[in-house]
Amino acid sequence: MNALDEVRVGVTSLMTAYQYLADTGKIDRLAALFAPDGVLEIGAERFTGPTETLGMFTRAGGQFADADFLPARHHLSSIHVEPQPDGSAKTYACFQFIGTRGLDHWGTYRDIVVPSTDGNVDGAGWRFLHRRVITEGFAPGSHLAPPAT
Repeated sequence: MNALDEVRVGVTSLMTAYQYLADTGKIDRLAALFAPDGVLEIGAERFTGPTETLGMFTRAGGQFADADFLPARHHLSSIHVEPQPDGSAKTYACFQFIGTRGLDHWGTYRDIVVPSTDGNVDGAGWRFLHRRVITEGFAPGSHLAPPAT
């Protein structure tokens, strides 16, 4: 395997670990996928570092449970990994969130990921430096949809 393929495989492993850990409620390990100064951006909200990110995952899990969404699954597709000259990589992927009532919302992830220095197993040697979640649509009746204006 050449160096570019190794980057693509490692980064894809990070992206799929995010989905698996979110879907199985392993939020401590999920938050650890972010670099110490890593940013998770969802709409207008920004969470910096694993501690703030863990707080957001904790709140979101409670909201999903309260809305009777669980169990739920994130489906990931159209994964594109673009290695950068500085050793980082940019990514693009599509997601769908499917809960107990079926498809709820969908969108894309836009990431900047960096090699990890701590040998984390879940992220296959990579961490999110910046993850931007762009929700592009909601199914009718979604409890997560913004209020109609």
